[in-house]
Amino acid sequence: MNVRIVSRAEILSLVSMHDAIDAMARAFGQLSAGQVEMPVRVALASGGGISLFMPARLGASGERGAKVVSLFAGNRARGLPSINGVILMIDDETGLPLALMDAGELTALRTAAAAGLAARLLSRPDSRVLAVFGAGVQAPRQIEAIRAVRPIEEVRVVSRGGESARRLASSLEGVDARAVADPGAAVDGADIIVAVTTSETPVFDGTRLPAGTYVSGSGSFMPHMREIGGEVVVRARVVVEEREAALEEAGDLVIPIREGLVTADVIDADLGEIVNGDAPEGSAGRELTFFKSVGTAVQDVAIGAEVLRRAEAEGAGRVVGV
Repeated sequence: MNVRIVSRAEILSLVSMHDAIDAMARAFGQLSAGQVEMPVRVALASGGGISLFMPARLGASGERGAKVVSLFAGNRARGLPSINGVILMIDDETGLPLALMDAGELTALRTAAAAGLAARLLSRPDSRVLAVFGAGVQAPRQIEAIRAVRPIEEVRVVSRGGESARRLASSLEGVDARAVADPGAAVDGADIIVAVTTSETPVFDGTRLPAGTYVSGSGSFMPHMREIGGEVVVRARVVVEEREAALEEAGDLVIPIREGLVTADVIDADLGEIVNGDAPEGSAGRELTFFKSVGTAVQDVAIGAEVLRRAEAEGAGRVVGV
């Protein structure tokens, strides 16, 4: 068997954010149309972290693969990335392994691309002020994705300690960027609010958000975690990647449902329904729009397939016999 190994650096040179957003649109369109096989992801938890196993097959495009990703917060103290893993692409006709690629960069890329797609479908086209909560590995990609679809002129970054927010803000080019310590000041006047944290409690007070604000949550991914408060969920048109996964894993929705603030019917649409024209774009008459992401295996397979196609065309990566 020959397997193509694609490194993190090569991924960055092969696929642009616009390419990734288009790949997410294809993936979610197939998912909503019932053309995907995607078992519920398996979580293997230990005292130090969690490993997630996520297989999928996109039937319409014949793409098959799986991701194994681990999140170990203690790795920072070891000088290692807290998120690491691999994506394995598999030939849909023979079942032979085709490629192995770094999942860390692809996870950040596909997560941000989904948020970019959602912003393209749900936020106001004239959105210019972006507030970002979290300054870790996903934050720069999320900013890139939002800037790819909206004319952002100002970026406000909030982080727990503040130093990472200052570093991120100073690294951004072509936009007025600054670190903000006060969450209230960060969201005041913001058109788009993005949260990419592992917080277990809401990172800002959403009671005073004006109508037309778009909120995106891509950080919290377990039912006891939530970045976005119930006051946002109650007022918003809620859109998710896939209903079953969101109702099982998204604390931003699970908690207000448990508290009786909303019911499971609060989810108005999934992204694929909007991509396919089965649901409208925008707020659909609600005050706010809220996109909640927990990640799906179809995203990993779709972005992996995009990387593999370009790597094969350009001769990138290293082919090894196993």
